[in-house]
Amino acid sequence: MNTLTAPQSESPQGNGRLSPAGLLRRRAQQTPYALALLDPPNRQEFAPSGPRRLSFGEADTAVEALAAYFAHLGLAPGDCVAIQLPNLVESPLTLLAAWRAGLTVAAVPMLWRATELARVCEMLEPAGLIGMSSYAGERPASLLRDVAATRLSIPFVMGFGPDLPDGVSSLDDAILDGPTPGFVPRANPGPALITFTARAGEPLVPVFRKQEDILLQGAMTVMALSLDRRDILLNPYPLTGPVGIAMGLAPWLIGGTALVQNDPFDADVFVQQLLTTGATATALPDTVLDRMAEDGIFSDPQCVLRHVGRVWSVPKLRERVATDVSPDRGGFDLYPLGDLACLIETDKAASKRGTLPAGVFQIADDEEVSAFLETRLVAGPKPDTKNIAVRGPLVPKRRPAEGAMGDAATEDPNGFVKTGLFGETNGDRIRVSRDSELIYHGGFTIAASELDGLYQAFLRFLDAACFTLPDPVLGDRIFAAVVPNPSMPVSLAELCDFLEERSVASYKFPEKLLIVRSIPRDARGRIERDQILKQI
Repeated sequence: MNTLTAPQSESPQGNGRLSPAGLLRRRAQQTPYALALLDPPNRQEFAPSGPRRLSFGEADTAVEALAAYFAHLGLAPGDCVAIQLPNLVESPLTLLAAWRAGLTVAAVPMLWRATELARVCEMLEPAGLIGMSSYAGERPASLLRDVAATRLSIPFVMGFGPDLPDGVSSLDDAILDGPTPGFVPRANPGPALITFTARAGEPLVPVFRKQEDILLQGAMTVMALSLDRRDILLNPYPLTGPVGIAMGLAPWLIGGTALVQNDPFDADVFVQQLLTTGATATALPDTVLDRMAEDGIFSDPQCVLRHVGRVWSVPKLRERVATDVSPDRGGFDLYPLGDLACLIETDKAASKRGTLPAGVFQIADDEEVSAFLETRLVAGPKPDTKNIAVRGPLVPKRRPAEGAMGDAATEDPNGFVKTGLFGETNGDRIRVSRDSELIYHGGFTIAASELDGLYQAFLRFLDAACFTLPDPVLGDRIFAAVVPNPSMPVSLAELCDFLEERSVASYKFPEKLLIVRSIPRDARGRIERDQILKQI
């Protein structure tokens, strides 16, 4: 068993009885002038207005105003709103305001475009969409308005920033107007947060998180790292996935820390934030951390980090760590469990690296010991494979696309949820391997079958399939193997233009085309991706 000891100040049980928005209110009452949220210094380069800095009192007032505005519009408890916001102060403010108004939030990645957004709308039938007026040269709010125009079930489109298009109401104005007198926070009968992942054969799988799931994830981070109000979290991960929740939103609320946002990731800006904000805890992709450690960033006298986390990605779990941070920086390992939750380990034994603990992971405080995560190997899709499954109060539920807003259901009668990762027993640990039908690219999990379908839809191809090669930074590099129509010339640019016209997220575009005689398939018609390169 693996046990974390709770700090003496606050127990997870005490925090667990509060809502996330309730925790913000508590922080605002206790330390109204303490720093709560801070934007990246280069905000104006990619988003409207300059960087914002909010105290807990200011953050709570903004959340109250937004929550009251949502209620004023007629959004009812249990309604779903989809938000597409970058890692700026607006993102946690909107999440907390929606929860205070009793709403469910579907957190949508910034890179998603009309194709992905339409799937979300079809699946969840949100009552509202929220985005930025501009971001990195794009007009997200306009895109959301256009998507909503195709669905009568979406009455509200809202946005932050100036020059919002017609039909999009301003949330900045709602904050400036202040809270509505008499507004009372409302309970949500459904899930608090919906994030998205993929599984083999399932391009879009919603993951449903209760408020308790989020708070428990924060409690785990706070306990593992002994965080308190003196700490400052530097978070480069969006709040659309488990790492951003585990190292950003959740510990910020549980620990009463300050939260410094970073978006989009730029190494120079990140280092500037690290050295100027007094950040005491952060987490980085393993390859990025190696590079910064080699450059001596963590040895700089201005660096006051107490905790540096290595975020492991699936393709590299078996690889040796090239460089490590100095022991006085409190290095820890963070494992995303198939986009469901994150496991934090502070034991840096080399023999354990690249593996997950098997069995029960516990929290201990003065009163009791409570299990919050259990890992187990269950039967995989083939006789010689084992799927890593998890259960416990930390683990949200996942389900197929149909019936998305109904009662959550697990895949296992014993309550275990499959992570999409394969594994094999290694003593009291689980050694992780990957599913060849899942692609891990730039922080996204993609079903290979989705890319197959996108590429095959291009009429100049008789057949097509995706395949990947490993990359130390991206995880997987994406390529397309194609059987061209002899009468039609093909090029990578033409395929990308086709995907652009269909408004597909750019990270799904292939890097190169490989012309092949045929797409290798087995007797059941399944693509044999490991055989594609043998045709060269």
